[in-house]
Amino acid sequence: MKITRSMNTYDIEELYPLCFTERQLRLPVSMSHGGLLGVDASLAQLVITWAKAQSKSTLHLYADTENALDQVSQLAKTAAGLAALVMSSDIVSENHDPIDRRAALTVIRPMIEAMFESDLKHTSGGKGARPKVINLFSINHAQMEYIKPFYYGGGEPEVHKWPTFSTLIEDLSSVMHTRHERNALMRSGLSALGTVLEELISNADEHASCDLMGVKYKKGLRGMTVKASRISKMEIKNYSHTEPEFARFVIRHMVKDVDALDFLELSIIDSGPGLARRWLSKNEGAPLELLDKLSLDEELQATLDCFKKHVTTKPSKESGMGLHNAVQAFNKLQAYVRLRTGRLCLSQAFQGHEGEVAYHPKKWSGGGELEAAEGTVFTICIPVN
Repeated sequence: MKITRSMNTYDIEELYPLCFTERQLRLPVSMSHGGLLGVDASLAQLVITWAKAQSKSTLHLYADTENALDQVSQLAKTAAGLAALVMSSDIVSENHDPIDRRAALTVIRPMIEAMFESDLKHTSGGKGARPKVINLFSINHAQMEYIKPFYYGGGEPEVHKWPTFSTLIEDLSSVMHTRHERNALMRSGLSALGTVLEELISNADEHASCDLMGVKYKKGLRGMTVKASRISKMEIKNYSHTEPEFARFVIRHMVKDVDALDFLELSIIDSGPGLARRWLSKNEGAPLELLDKLSLDEELQATLDCFKKHVTTKPSKESGMGLHNAVQAFNKLQAYVRLRTGRLCLSQAFQGHEGEVAYHPKKWSGGGELEAAEGTVFTICIPVN
C-alpha cells in the first residue's frame, strides 16, 4: 500500500480495503495536507488499521540501507510515521534489506524523550522558531510510556486532571503562536480544552491500551497531534460541495476583509477497538469482535450513548459525566469536531449556545459506506481570531 504526499482525507478513506490485502506499507516523510482538516490523524488511523489487520506487516522505506535510519528519524516526527514504526512487524529499506528495530528505536529515542519530558519544540518536524506541529504520544510497554504531559505518579501512573491539561494547552499555544494569536485563543476559551483532554486521554488510557478482554495490546499508542493551520476562502470554496458544514464554519469565523482563517487543529488518536465495540462489550459483558454483527444504526446509537450525561464505562469516574463534559467544552470553544471510529465519521459545528448542549453530529460517508477503522480519532478545530 503506497501513500503519496498529495493524498487528502477522501483518498485515505478509499485505501481502507487494501489494509486487509497489502502486507507492505510505504509512507512519505510529510504530507501536503489536502482535504482541509485532519489529514495527519486520518493517515495515522489508516496505518493503525493496516497494522492490526496484518499478522505480518512490513514498513517499506523509500531510503536505501545506508540512509534508512535517517528516514526512520524523519518518519517518527509524524503521527502516521510513528504509528507505522511502533506497530509494524518489520522495517525494510528501499532494496528490501531488513532494518534492525532496536537501531530504529535508538534513532527516535531523543524524540521520545522530548515527549516524555514535555520538551514541546522537539517532538515533531519543522523548521523555524515556532513549530507548526507538536506530537505527544504514549507507546504501549515503552520504558517512557507514561509521558509527563499526560501522567503523574510512580508505580501506577494516573492521568492528570483538567487544570494540568489547561496549562499544557497554554504551553502548546505559547510555543506555536504569536502573543496576539495566543491572547485571541485564550479569550475564546482555549483553557476549556483542559476538560476535553482530561476526558479523551482518560478514555484512551482506560479503553484503548487494552483489548476487549482487558489484556494490554503488545503494540499500540495513544496521544495527540497539534497543528497550527490556515485555510483560504479559495480553498474552502473548492471543498464546499463535499464539506458544506465545515465550509460554513470557516466562513462564519473569518474576520471581515481577511481572506484566510487561522485555526488550531488538535487530534486525539488511539489504537484501541473504537467507541461502539468498547461500549457494547462492556454493557453486554462479552467482547464484540466484529462490527458487521451490528447495523449502522445500532453502531451509531452505541457511539452516541458514550456522550450522554451520567453514563460511563469507567468505574473510577463517580460523576459519570465522561464525554458529556467534553461536548460542553466543545460548545464553549465554538469548535468544529470530527470523530472517526468504527464505520462512522461524525462531525458537528458547535455554536457556543447558552446552557447544556447535546451531541448531535452529522454523518459523513464520502458517498458510500465507510470501511471499519481501528482506533478512535477526534479532530478538533478551534479558530484563531
